[in-house]
Amino acid sequence: MKLLIQRVIDREICHFAESDVLITSNYNKIFVKKTNNNYTVQLPSDGIKRIFGLFRLSRRALRLDKCNVVPVEGGLVIIRQGKVYHYCEHKEELKQTLNLKNCRNVLHQSIAVIDDKKMLFFGEYGNNSSRNEVPVYRSLDYGKTWEVAFVFPAGKIKHIHGCYYDPYEDKIWTLTGDFEGECHILCSDKDYKNIELIGDGKQTYRACNVFFEENTVHWIMDSQLQTSHHIYIDRKTRQISQGQAFPGPVWYIKRLNDGYYLAASAQEIGHGVKDKYAHLMVSKDLNKWEDIYQFHHDGFPKRYFKFGVVGFADGDQNSRSFYLFTEAIRGLDGKTALCSIEENGGI
Repeated sequence: MKLLIQRVIDREICHFAESDVLITSNYNKIFVKKTNNNYTVQLPSDGIKRIFGLFRLSRRALRLDKCNVVPVEGGLVIIRQGKVYHYCEHKEELKQTLNLKNCRNVLHQSIAVIDDKKMLFFGEYGNNSSRNEVPVYRSLDYGKTWEVAFVFPAGKIKHIHGCYYDPYEDKIWTLTGDFEGECHILCSDKDYKNIELIGDGKQTYRACNVFFEENTVHWIMDSQLQTSHHIYIDRKTRQISQGQAFPGPVWYIKRLNDGYYLAASAQEIGHGVKDKYAHLMVSKDLNKWEDIYQFHHDGFPKRYFKFGVVGFADGDQNSRSFYLFTEAIRGLDGKTALCSIEENGGI
């Protein structure tokens, strides 16, 4: 298999893509392209920081490019610079709905949107060096209002990597990190009343996302501290097994609707990073993974100007047409790419 880049778009993030909608962003502008309605959402100014927002490199350094956007019925839910917004398409109205405590943004793809896009869950993701308490938020009205569904006590974890809906068990899986004793998976009902704690806090349970299958749940470790592996757990016994090793920590994964699974390793710093590339890995059976593309880091200091990361857009896509976006990747930094996968001998 090999990756084909069909088209490059000058958008820093591709948030969502399906046949009839494409949602992208640059700095503090969100661009929505629909079959019968295109519009742009201008987010609030960054004050004096807006000067730094004029340049890609300074946006990287100050993380001014980062935001999250998910479509809901009649609008969008947006997270940027520690604030959560709801945008109403009909009224063309942007309202702030929440202030975050410990973070500017959450990881991409990490917001659970269920029940016809009415119910949403997400947890705070940030540096949290003081190990303050970390909340999980829930909305029951398309992101117009929020409540605290659960709180990790102070000192328990650094942050939350994501909240994900398991359609097989009708549960929310909440993933946490990052260091010894902080890596857990909570499997709970939607009220966070009945909670099963999976994992012992070690790096094996450090993950950013999961694949839900009928009999198993799969994740790929997000550890720069040790070699990251594909891990899967038996639903009935809760016994875990270790699969293939990866060339680096995996932040983002993607299930395509025609049987392909994608995973992108990040170019970070640490023993778990095996070479100088960010890798795109592909599987058709969640057993064997093939390394089909290697992205070069662009060489700017990683601690200040970001690790090399490849992300995927949410939404229903297939191997003939899917979107990825990159940070600190040579030739593609701050760009979105429309891609396809070509099998040996053709698709």
